[in-house]
Amino acid sequence: MRSQFFRKSRCNQITQMTVQTPRNPWQSVWQIATSNYVLAALLLCIAAGLIVTTWLPQMPVANPEAYARWISQVQARFGDTTSPMQTLGLFTVTHSLGFRVLLALLAGSLLLRLIEGGDRLRQHREMVEPTKEWRTLTDTHLPDMLNHLRRRRYRVLGEHPLFQADRWPGAGVFSLLAHGGGLLLLIGLLTTHLWGWRIEGRLVADGESLILPNTQAWVAWDEQTHTLAHSPGITAFIENQVPGILARADDGTGQPLSIQQTTNTEAVTQLVVALIEDQYFAIPGAQLIVRLAPPPNHTVEPDNPVTVQVYRSPPGRLVDEKQVQDKDTISVGDVTLKFTNAPHARLTAVFNPGLWPSALGLVVLVVGLMGNIAWPERRLWLREENEQIETNGAFLPTLAESREV
Repeated sequence: MRSQFFRKSRCNQITQMTVQTPRNPWQSVWQIATSNYVLAALLLCIAAGLIVTTWLPQMPVANPEAYARWISQVQARFGDTTSPMQTLGLFTVTHSLGFRVLLALLAGSLLLRLIEGGDRLRQHREMVEPTKEWRTLTDTHLPDMLNHLRRRRYRVLGEHPLFQADRWPGAGVFSLLAHGGGLLLLIGLLTTHLWGWRIEGRLVADGESLILPNTQAWVAWDEQTHTLAHSPGITAFIENQVPGILARADDGTGQPLSIQQTTNTEAVTQLVVALIEDQYFAIPGAQLIVRLAPPPNHTVEPDNPVTVQVYRSPPGRLVDEKQVQDKDTISVGDVTLKFTNAPHARLTAVFNPGLWPSALGLVVLVVGLMGNIAWPERRLWLREENEQIETNGAFLPTLAESREV
C-alpha cells in the first residue's frame, strides 16, 4: 500500500510539473464564494446593520398613527439631520435593498458551503492524500500515538507504515448542521417577509368579533373573562384598553331612532365607539348632534364619567351637557339618549408563516455551532520513515505536541 500511495503521489507531482492545466474561472468563483473571509465579511456587514437598528429608531411601515408618533420623536431627537439620515436609509435599514442583498448573498454562500461540505463528507469516507509538509516527531512510538488518537475518538485508517486519523463523520456533520441551520433560518425569515403580516393598533369592542383588514383572520375580545380569541394560525395580543360607549336613542313612544356618525355611514339603532378622541354622531330624525368626550387619562373603569354634549341642528345650539356613567340617560324633549360602557381593546395581530422554519433553523444552527466548538474538524497523517515518526496535517493532540521537532 505504501509503495502504491507514494507512487501515485510522485506521478501527480510530475504531471503538475510537466502539464500546466488552465485555471478554471468558475472554480475560482466557487472558492471565493465558499471562503471563510466572504462569510465573515457578510456576517459583519449584517451585524453592523442590525446594530444600527438598535441605536436608531426604525420607521414603522404599516401603521399611520405609529408613523406620526415616530416622526415627531425622531425630529425632536435629531433635529435638522433627520432628513439627510432618512435619505441615507438609516431609519429603514432592514427594509433597504442593500440589506436584502446582503441576506441573499449570505443565503447563497451558505448553500454553496452546504453543498461543498456534503461533497467533502462523501469524499473523506476513504483515506486521502496529505498535502502539507511532513514534520518529524521524536521520543514517541507509532503504536502509542495511534492508541492515544483512538482514545480521543479519532478514526484511524490505513496500515503500516502510513495512517490517517480524523474525526469523520461527526465533525463534518456538525459543520453541515451549522450551514443548514443558518440557511433554514434565512428561508423562514424570507417566508415571513413575503407572506406574513403585522397589524397594529386595531380596536375591538367587548364581546365583538373583528375581521382584520385585507385578511381572512378574525379576533374577538371578552373583557369580563379577559380572553382574546382569534382564528388559528395567527398570534394576537392586547396592547392596552381604552374606554368606549354604546349609545342608543328612543323617541317618546320607546321606538329606537336611527344614529349616524357621518353622512357616508349606514344608519344604526345602536352605536359603539371607542373614546380615544372626541366622537360625534347625529340623530337625523330628531335633528340632534351629540358629542362624546373621553374621560381623563383614558381610563376604563365603569364609574368614570363621560362628558356628553347635545346640540340642536340647526342652528348648532347647545341644549344639554352632562357627565354620564354606565347606564345613564339624557332626555332632550321627547328623545331619550341611553349610554352604556363598552370598553375597547387595542390589539396587535401577527401572521408569521416562517416561524417554525426559523425556530427549527435556529436550533439546528446552535447545535451545529456548539458541536463545531466541542468537536472541530481535524485530519492528520502519521508514517514511519527510516525508523522515524513523521506527521502531516492538523496539529496532534496534547500528548504528542511536546515531542515535535
